[in-house]
Amino acid sequence: MANGAGHVARILYKEIVPGDLRKILAQSNDSDTGGGARDFRFGSFKQLLPVITEMFPKKAKENRKRDGVVEEIDVFQGEFFWHDVSGQVMRKDSFFETPTDVRPSEGRIARVHEYGCFDTSLVPRGGVGNRILLLLIQLNDGSVWPYYVEEKTLRIEGKWDPVVAAELLGCLDAKRAANRAVIGYRDFTNLGKYCNGK
Repeated sequence: MANGAGHVARILYKEIVPGDLRKILAQSNDSDTGGGARDFRFGSFKQLLPVITEMFPKKAKENRKRDGVVEEIDVFQGEFFWHDVSGQVMRKDSFFETPTDVRPSEGRIARVHEYGCFDTSLVPRGGVGNRILLLLIQLNDGSVWPYYVEEKTLRIEGKWDPVVAAELLGCLDAKRAANRAVIGYRDFTNLGKYCNGK
């Protein structure tokens, strides 16, 4: 999957931080105030919306608690594809939720611990100077394949398609606040792009 950007329609990406790993393990409650959602959050929701609607093209209704009351909300729906340990292609409905009143700029992929493609055994070690990205790669056939990638592999010439590597490295190397995770996308079908750095 790393080579051959010609088959890739678009990529949505976010940096994986320690809190994200705890969410996959269903251990995400970092304080004793409750909560502990099992989701991957994507800030800059409005800027990411063009690629979100391509990757999650259907609308579905889900019940969610808002201000202590259960209400029905619209969510974006698609499918994730991945290979299991025996090489079989797996697929499962995926959902991208719109921001809440509490987090007005963050959309999210809910229940990440329920997807084999997000298993922590698939996450590279990473470390200082070697950040980990979650890539949601949509192929020209519309299928969306989640992958984890190490920053250092993007810097090895020939390991990745040069257009893809340049796009991801450009955003990784952009200036941003120290506590801000890398988020962005690139649409190869219409040259749409976003990076939350400068």
